[in-house]
Amino acid sequence: MKSHGSAAASDYTVGPVATNAGGEPHLVDSFEFRRASECSVELGREIAGFLDSQDTSHPFQFPQWGNGQSYFAFCRRQGIIGWFAQCSVYFPAGRFLRAIRALAVNHGPVCDEPELMGTGLRWFVEEGRRQGFAYIDIAPEWTGVFAEFAATALAQNGWQELAGARSSLRLELTPSHEELLAGFRKVTRYEIRRSEAQGVTVAFARDEAGQEEFFRLYRDLAVEKNFVTEDFGHLRRVLRWLAQENDRGGLLIAEKDGSVIGAIVIVRSGRRCWYVLGATSKEQKLSAGHLLHWHAIQWAKNVGCLEYDFSGGDSRTTVDQGTAFFKQGFCENLVEFLRPQRRVLSESKVRICNLVKGIRDRFRRRPDGVSAGK
Repeated sequence: MKSHGSAAASDYTVGPVATNAGGEPHLVDSFEFRRASECSVELGREIAGFLDSQDTSHPFQFPQWGNGQSYFAFCRRQGIIGWFAQCSVYFPAGRFLRAIRALAVNHGPVCDEPELMGTGLRWFVEEGRRQGFAYIDIAPEWTGVFAEFAATALAQNGWQELAGARSSLRLELTPSHEELLAGFRKVTRYEIRRSEAQGVTVAFARDEAGQEEFFRLYRDLAVEKNFVTEDFGHLRRVLRWLAQENDRGGLLIAEKDGSVIGAIVIVRSGRRCWYVLGATSKEQKLSAGHLLHWHAIQWAKNVGCLEYDFSGGDSRTTVDQGTAFFKQGFCENLVEFLRPQRRVLSESKVRICNLVKGIRDRFRRRPDGVSAGK
């Protein structure tokens, strides 16, 4: 591979055109690995266009969902992107051992062609090893026969399956609006009509005031459910991006008598729309969530989407049974994804990570006030 500058300086490499023994080009004629902060607006548009063309895409893989610390890895075939992964870097042994780094690809890599996917992963592994990463974790949106084929191929190439089943509910949007509504659970239809009768309105947020109301509801939900919120600075950047793009999605807000009682974030990639985040007020006796999702579903259908993804909803894999029951009121079509996978690149670094983890676990189990020597 040909490197432009040192890995530490730019982390930017480009693979040259490769040929097989017969002199014919391989599936991939170049591979690039670079920091997201170094990418041009034109490249960002090119990546978005590729993601919109792939069934295995996901909103979290869009450049605008990352940050300055993210990396982009992508392959070109005949000059056109055919494989893409937005990667985050983390430190599995802690920030005091920052020399040990790992790559994580959340809801990726993205590529609809099994053979090209395998080629891209091989180049990705080679570059990850060259850059000195301990391992690579991936959690792609691969389902059905694709996932079955990929699981076998990955195992044969040194990837290890990780714990954690992944699934989601997906509603097909080809039926008419009336048919979609009729297919919902009876209580779901009732809650939608009750909210409408009580004067609840739903529309995309028009200003930052609506965003701040959503953040307030989101904070309250985090306290109630005891989870860590997304970074609000990051969410503001994402919502700004969605507001600037036609038919990409945005923040849907439900209001009653001038007060925000719920909101959800939806994002489109290609012919599928995802619900990615939401919160509703517990002070109201109305179920704003039902009406919000109904409006999101109608919006997705109107912009040409073929599916609406609820981002989870399997009662077997979620701790929050109430949320699973709520989502199943709209749809019971459960899609199961390939389990997360790991490719170890440095056995010695992984042994250090495991040693650090073992020490941490030991200290967490020790009762307060007991010293390490007792």
